[in-house]
Amino acid sequence: MALPALPPPVEISVETKKQVIEGLKRVIEVFKAKGLIDKGLTYQAIINEPGNLQAFLGAYKKNAALADKLVVSQDGKPVRDAETPLVCGISLGQIQQLLVKTCAKKVFDKDKVEAEPVIETITTRRFLFFTKTETIEKRPTVTADDRKLRELLNYMAFDWQLPLLPVYKEALNYQQLAELGADVVALQSEASIRSLARFDAATLKKAKAVAGNDFANLLANRPAAIPGVIVWSRDMYGFFRGALQDKAWEFFAREKSFFNVVAELDKPTARVYGDVLCYAAGENLQELQRLNIDKAGVLIEALKSSLGENCRPALTNPAFSKDFLRKLVESLLHMTQEKDQMQVSATLTVKAIAPQVADWLAKQKAA
Repeated sequence: MALPALPPPVEISVETKKQVIEGLKRVIEVFKAKGLIDKGLTYQAIINEPGNLQAFLGAYKKNAALADKLVVSQDGKPVRDAETPLVCGISLGQIQQLLVKTCAKKVFDKDKVEAEPVIETITTRRFLFFTKTETIEKRPTVTADDRKLRELLNYMAFDWQLPLLPVYKEALNYQQLAELGADVVALQSEASIRSLARFDAATLKKAKAVAGNDFANLLANRPAAIPGVIVWSRDMYGFFRGALQDKAWEFFAREKSFFNVVAELDKPTARVYGDVLCYAAGENLQELQRLNIDKAGVLIEALKSSLGENCRPALTNPAFSKDFLRKLVESLLHMTQEKDQMQVSATLTVKAIAPQVADWLAKQKAA
């Protein structure tokens, strides 16, 4: 996954800031006159509330042509892209970044709790034999939220981050944000942030070491898979990721006890099992392991082709191993046919029991 690209960093002078704010106020008035944003919204009201700012940015992107006379390049031409420098010297992308950062500061400052004072006892020596002990109250100037905000501001630039601001503030700590760095932009929903928030910075560091450059993909797809990722070496992570592609996230999110069963497989056999590793119960996997690689491949293909949509729920159920799979495995164990002939036989056998499997699944569901 390609992460959203942050705009180039910008140092804005007081004069430029004044120009930008005046320009924004004029654009806001145009949009209010057209009924595109609430008529009661002011510049301050927009930057103070994430919802207001997101609504304004959304309206602007859909109706940028209305501001063509106001949003112009240094040669006076209308600008609608995020990269071209405007007459004020910075781009629309950088202006959005400044707005989002300003709003982030407002959110973090809202209901800010002053840091608890720290009591220190200091003893000093006076003259040769006398000492003086004093109790001093020191109030920290930097709070936990201050540290979080300082780290987060490095990666705030996008309108979709605005509704996530309260979640960043509540769910993540400074250590987690520092470990995530720029990869924090891979967390693009409240659910993904809260899922990741369960893991401390040390766990995130281990996951980064295993996944390497793929860490952002892990965050974007399934942060809950982090505990499963750190079970494996970097080599085995790469193997499963390559063999399963995007289904690997489901595999890595499985329970650790299942990985004990998978660890017994060699790479060629694991590749034959394929996406079955993402959902098969450990009991079913252990039954399949009684077969050599060719016969396992034959049976898996027969189960998928003959059971269809019932294959996954059947293999997910541990009881399938003793009720059906064990007999199928034993019927293959003693076969001496060529692989193609075995495939035909196994497919016919599974097709014959497919109605029984369907009835069995219905009863399991009802129970």
